[in-house]
Amino acid sequence: MQKKVLVSGCFDLLHSGHIAFLKSAATYGDLYVCIGSDKTVYDLKGRYPVITQDERKYMIESLACVKECKINKGSGLLDFSI
Repeated sequence: MQKKVLVSGCFDLLHSGHIAFLKSAATYGDLYVCIGSDKTVYDLKGRYPVITQDERKYMIESLACVKECKINKGSGLLDFSI
C-alpha cells in the first residue's frame, strides 16, 4: 500500500517553486493537496487570490504528480475541513 502524503497551501500564481515542491513531496507517496478557499486566503492575507479556487484546483489536479486536490473550508491555521 502506497503512503499518503498531504500538503497544503494557497498556490495562487502557480510557479516553478510550487511545482518543484509538489514533485518532491510526491516522491514520498501518493500526493494529496489541499488548497485554501478564496475566503480563507482573504481572511489570512487581507486580499482575494488572483486565481479563483476552482481554477487553482484545476491546475493542481492537472499535474501528473498529484493524486487529488481538495479545497479547504477551515481557517487555514493548522486545521482542515474538506
